[in-house]
Amino acid sequence: MYKDIILLTISRKMGNYCVAGVEKENGNWVRIVSDNKKIRNAVTAADAMYKDGNMPQIMDIIRFKYKAQKPGYHQPENHVLDNSEYWKKLGRASINDLLKIHSAENKPFLFYNTDRRISVGYFKVLEEKEKYSLILISPKDVCVHVKKWREKKQITMSFNYSRNRYWYLPITDPEFENTYMQYPEGNYKYSKKCLLVISLGDMHTDKMHYKLIAKVLNI
Repeated sequence: MYKDIILLTISRKMGNYCVAGVEKENGNWVRIVSDNKKIRNAVTAADAMYKDGNMPQIMDIIRFKYKAQKPGYHQPENHVLDNSEYWKKLGRASINDLLKIHSAENKPFLFYNTDRRISVGYFKVLEEKEKYSLILISPKDVCVHVKKWREKKQITMSFNYSRNRYWYLPITDPEFENTYMQYPEGNYKYSKKCLLVISLGDMHTDKMHYKLIAKVLNI
């Protein structure tokens, strides 16, 4: 079985990658996962490449082979990768191409509440049709925070969405993160118009699922 998607995020996860996009035909979310539980079902670099050895780029239209759709209790979009074939690049998409099939989403809350995390127990009361773990939003009043914690810099972001303020969401977009790693500690207004791909991560050691900014798309 194959899927054709517009690739929207290749973010960091367990030293490997969290990969997701939207189907080219209908705009539905697709999260590509491996069956390797040792790396929490992340996708390795070796499995996320084209035949020529190049890594896919954001907004590439790719075709990948998958074994099955396998929803997690918190991630209904999961498709298990079949790594017997390389990914195939079908073309490139523009932001306008993306928005024609998947517009920025307007929900009352970002993943069910106004906090930066969700308790694992919350999923027990949700109906299956209510669950989602990927969203594309148009944020307002964006601020990037550079802060050192335990001798290590962390890059987070705060913004307004649907009349609520969301504070200090971690950024797992490698390109964006690396840019701000060069900045001194501080708070930086982000004036560029952008879209955010936000992902609900796996359960943390505190039995919480954190909201992660997986990609910043400038428009």
